[in-house]
Amino acid sequence: MRKTQWMWHGETLTLDAQTEGKGWRISLPSGETHLLSEAFLSVPGHLTLSDGTHRWQVAYHLTQNEVQILYRGRLYRFQRPRVGGSSLTHSSAEGTLTAPMPGLISKVLVQKGDRVEAGQRLLVLEAMKTEQVLRAPFAGIVQQLNAQEGEIVQEGTILVEVVEQQSWENSDA
Repeated sequence: MRKTQWMWHGETLTLDAQTEGKGWRISLPSGETHLLSEAFLSVPGHLTLSDGTHRWQVAYHLTQNEVQILYRGRLYRFQRPRVGGSSLTHSSAEGTLTAPMPGLISKVLVQKGDRVEAGQRLLVLEAMKTEQVLRAPFAGIVQQLNAQEGEIVQEGTILVEVVEQQSWENSDA
């Protein structure tokens, strides 16, 4: 399951998305749920959604702290929540890899608990007809994996956490 939080008029809204068959079950803050059979980036700045019967195209614009959605002539602006006065950003130097842009997870090449080498390919994100490869920042172990093939993620979503391998684990002492 993927949970994302956004601020809307001072309120925190939580959106839940979980895979169901070949699609996703989306739970809105109102309690409404929707089954999506397709979700893809059709052209830059446009997301196409389908429930198998209807198809919607939604224009969006992402910044580091906000997503703007244009739907049926109305602009909706959602901000990322802040914790302790700073935005929710992480550094790959700390072992936390986030989505550098919105896109589709096309390949997941590791599993939780896998040992990885510095520079090893961990997953592939497709965005705007290009592939973005996320690599291990250092040798370590995949502590957390929050990505599934076929999943659409937003910029800043935490995808993989790698913890450094302790040098004593490899020693004979």
